[in-house]
Amino acid sequence: SSMETALISVIVPVYNVAQYLEKSIASIQEQTYQNLEIILVDDGATDESGRLCDAIAEQDDRVSVLHKKNEGLSQARNDGMKQAHGDYLIFIDSDDYIHPEMIQSLYEQLIQEDADVSSCGVMNVYANDESPQSANQDDYFVCDSQTFLKEYLIGEKIPGTICNKLIKKEIAIALSFPKGLIYEDAYYHFDLIKLAKQYVVNTKPYYYYFHRGDSITTKPYAEKDLAYIDIYQKFYNEVVKNYSDLKEVAFFRLAYAHFFIMDKMLLDDQYKQFEAYSQIHRFLKGHAFAIARNPIFRKGRRISALALFINISLYRFLLLKNIEKSKKLH
Repeated sequence: SSMETALISVIVPVYNVAQYLEKSIASIQEQTYQNLEIILVDDGATDESGRLCDAIAEQDDRVSVLHKKNEGLSQARNDGMKQAHGDYLIFIDSDDYIHPEMIQSLYEQLIQEDADVSSCGVMNVYANDESPQSANQDDYFVCDSQTFLKEYLIGEKIPGTICNKLIKKEIAIALSFPKGLIYEDAYYHFDLIKLAKQYVVNTKPYYYYFHRGDSITTKPYAEKDLAYIDIYQKFYNEVVKNYSDLKEVAFFRLAYAHFFIMDKMLLDDQYKQFEAYSQIHRFLKGHAFAIARNPIFRKGRRISALALFINISLYRFLLLKNIEKSKKLH
């Protein structure tokens, strides 16, 4: 189409994902929007990934490979950004894949609405099934930072991954991913909201987010997980200061972060020994009634907050029973 003039840079960090890599990159190469620069960042992979990247680059002159020493996902994306020549940037993770029209639709709506950031929906892909993040896949809206922030904190119409968003290059490169921290996408969004003014969102589930094996909640707790509470505390403080209408939504996200970490801790029989346990328990117990009243939480979550208020062992019993049930589903 005549619209297809801009070069779009697609940055793909690659680390030990040989069995997913070809499907992922093929889905980018097969985009209806063809004017792409595909930057594969080999983050010191120790499997076949690096060689696969080189083989793909030989077949397609839109693909280039940056081999570097292993420093983690954040730095791989930052380094990929430095190599980008496009007017727009998008980050795709190499174990995920995308719908053939994803980049075209993100670009067209961005141009049409003169937006800084363009977002689409996510399809959560599990071993045996898939489910869209948003209940309605036909939403479309243009918004400012406040509405974007609200929907991002709720996490349905604007999922928390960065990989479903096309961003104007001058904005993207003014930001960076935090080296050495997990939940790096949340930190990046926190900075993005301060720079970008105009956003356009559709909820078509065009980004296929592949959940490997068990979901992240069944990965045991590690101290680095506390970054998740840290970033949503930052969001909460920012909201209280600058977006006071969103206080209930920001509280939802902060409480959700506490539940998320608590649930990880409780997978360990010695959960009371974790240094941060008592603080997280105190937060959830102290806010149990606010959580029970907060309509953004699902009903099950609101009931579980009351269970936790009564007795942590009761809460843990319900949690472990629930995990058993969900393992049978997948």
